[in-house]
Amino acid sequence: MSQSPNEAEAIAAFSKAQELLTRHNLSVSDLADSTPEQVLEQTISQSSKRVYWQENLLHAVATANYCHCFIRKNGIDAKQVMLGRPVNIKSAKLQLEYLVEAVERLANGSNGDRAFKNAFRLGASQRLSSRITEGFKKQKEEGISANDQQESVSAIVVRSLIEKLDAENKAYADNLKIKKRNTRPSCSSSEGYQAGQSAGDRVSLNKQIGGGNQRYLPS
Repeated sequence: MSQSPNEAEAIAAFSKAQELLTRHNLSVSDLADSTPEQVLEQTISQSSKRVYWQENLLHAVATANYCHCFIRKNGIDAKQVMLGRPVNIKSAKLQLEYLVEAVERLANGSNGDRAFKNAFRLGASQRLSSRITEGFKKQKEEGISANDQQESVSAIVVRSLIEKLDAENKAYADNLKIKKRNTRPSCSSSEGYQAGQSAGDRVSLNKQIGGGNQRYLPS
């Protein structure tokens, strides 16, 4: 997805990538001689201050890719950290990098001052995060439909996988003694926020590459 020359194709592949990742995890779990995969911890990004709009995407993408995430403050640095199975972290990282880049591109192309663009990023990231979360919830409730190459996966099987991977991640996270802090980012431009929300609505997340009537990112 991150290598696509067309940004609309790349972002439209999100749901397909997540579906393939689910099938991969199920295939690994079905191997009779398989052993539990190791849960790893990886720093995704590091900055001198917290970037809340990116954290919105971090949490949504991590969850949709069967990972946990948290923010680690170390002196003046703020690190975005993800933990999970290696293949799941890699998938989540690629998707997150593209979405962050896409939101930045949209914000920089908008007409407004710095406050407007910052609010735009927040609005777009929150709307995209909501839609990613909604899609993941739908998969838990409905399972995965069959296609020409693969059979359907029932909702019961999907939920069982989610519970298994969530338990792995929680077992690892319990040793880290992570402190959760609820923070609410400020928004200095309601117009910018609404423009970002609108842009987040127009981004297609649920069509495969090559599908008809794809909706392109605003220019």
